[in-house]
Amino acid sequence: MSDALTYDVDLGGHVQHLVTVTLHVPADLADHARLVLPTWTPGSYVERNYARHVQQVHATDADGTQVRVTLDGHTAWRLPAGTSTDVDVIFELYANELTVRTNHVDDHHALLVGAATFPFVDGATDRPHHVRVAAPDGWRVWSLLAGDENGDYRAEDYHHLVDSAFEAGEHAEVGFEVSGVEHRFVWTAHGGRPDLDRLREEAQAVCSTAVELMGGDLPVERYTFLCTGWDRAGGGGGLEHRDGSVLMMPVTIWGAEQDRYAGFLSLIAHEYFHLWNAKRLTPRALVQPDYEHPTHTESLWVAEGWTTYVDHLVPVRAGVWDVDRFLDRQGKLAIELRESPGRRLQSARRASHEAWTKLYVRDENSVNAGVSYYRLGHYLAWCLDLELRRRDPQGDGLDAVLRLLWERHAGDSAGYTEDDVQEAVAEVAGQRMDDFFQAHVGGTELPDVDPLLDVVGLRWKDDEPDDPAPPWLGVQTSDDDQGVTCTSVLRDGPAWSAGVTGGDRLVAIDGLRVARDEFTAVLRPYQPGDTVQVTVFRGPRLLTLPVTLGEPVPAPKLVRTDEPTDAQRDAFERWLGRPFAVDDDADGEHDGA
Repeated sequence: MSDALTYDVDLGGHVQHLVTVTLHVPADLADHARLVLPTWTPGSYVERNYARHVQQVHATDADGTQVRVTLDGHTAWRLPAGTSTDVDVIFELYANELTVRTNHVDDHHALLVGAATFPFVDGATDRPHHVRVAAPDGWRVWSLLAGDENGDYRAEDYHHLVDSAFEAGEHAEVGFEVSGVEHRFVWTAHGGRPDLDRLREEAQAVCSTAVELMGGDLPVERYTFLCTGWDRAGGGGGLEHRDGSVLMMPVTIWGAEQDRYAGFLSLIAHEYFHLWNAKRLTPRALVQPDYEHPTHTESLWVAEGWTTYVDHLVPVRAGVWDVDRFLDRQGKLAIELRESPGRRLQSARRASHEAWTKLYVRDENSVNAGVSYYRLGHYLAWCLDLELRRRDPQGDGLDAVLRLLWERHAGDSAGYTEDDVQEAVAEVAGQRMDDFFQAHVGGTELPDVDPLLDVVGLRWKDDEPDDPAPPWLGVQTSDDDQGVTCTSVLRDGPAWSAGVTGGDRLVAIDGLRVARDEFTAVLRPYQPGDTVQVTVFRGPRLLTLPVTLGEPVPAPKLVRTDEPTDAQRDAFERWLGRPFAVDDDADGEHDGA
């Protein structure tokens, strides 16, 4: 076996947000060796420019003599030609960017993400890679890699190392088992008073349900959730890895309203399901990615979109979401996509391929220029699932497709293609569905879920008559202490046609000030077809533009039908794993989670 590449990580400068990483380059690789820090991390399809955090680089040979290191492009370095001894290359990194994709080190903890931390030796990524971490006194180190009693963490190759993360600090941990496999949840944030006993129970239910969906095959020897937090009130995110995940939520999540905690459980389900979909059932282009340059694939609508659908299904089946919450989110997804201008311009394949330049590089016009492959893939998965269940009421719908793909392509060194996905769908459907893929995956035609709702006994319930929607201005807004901002103006809508621009600060409508949380109330007295004077600040300028209001955008709710047939009840229960008629209080302590 070739000599392993070894890294020593020193957290001695943690208070100053500094990390020292020493890469030990063996003599057989040292001659003109090219050392490369990735520009992106697997699972997040945007260039992160990790090299900007490198403060200094220097090297010494086996005798302690300085070795000259030269730049080779913007994210790589070269050792001299003719180098014939072992060389230690020392990188000093600045780590003060708290996301799941970047490094953050301070007086409280250290989060190290593989791609942001470990340069690779070009041409030697197939060798074993080992990591040793020197942490401050009293700190414990957690890693998604397996380690021994000496703190030597081992990756099979660089692809394994770059798909890992490390956390160090004095943190709380709970454990549970799923299918005999150890699972760890580490809360790494400062404060928050986490209810880890509740989380242990509900995370175990979520993970067990995901394993059941995939037929009981759990392809990991140990799984670790590293969950950090911050003080902002909204948002959250995660990044999947081969043997675990890094999560981030506001520290207030534990005392938040149920809907936000429900989102946390969905996040857990999402990153956990990537154990199968994406990490081992992998699109062909992502099996051997190029860490220096964008690696494009047209299949993120499957890898991420189908996973997003599953992260809604699993909490319901696990009993940690009530059915109404699931139906509410599915209904809102359908309405949002129907009204999305960008969806008419960008197909699921294009959205996947253009992730690097569209989804993660957003501006006020993004809603008009494209669509999220997460949300469109989620919707397509839902439509496929219901269509498959319509064709075979006793079948398992999309579950069966995922299992079939897993059986055929899990761990495939070539990865799967969209043809493989179509073949699996055709086998479960009993016939090919090429028209669906041509129109709705390669094209921008949105499939209509409405004819499929009856299969599982669902229907749309119209807006409440005593709370009608206001006329349509055609803007998306955000509120802050200064008032209301038009974050996006929807293409071909009333405001767009009148010249309102994303980023405009909404001041007044017909001279009436629009204050925080009052946008809908100000519009409600008007009728479609009325022309109103919209006053905005655009930078330093104050403008007033006449806008003719449009018809209200309906917002019906997705609900269960009042008198389901036996077939609908059975199909519903096979789909969601829950009784059709559910008392809203029947979920006990899990209700509303």
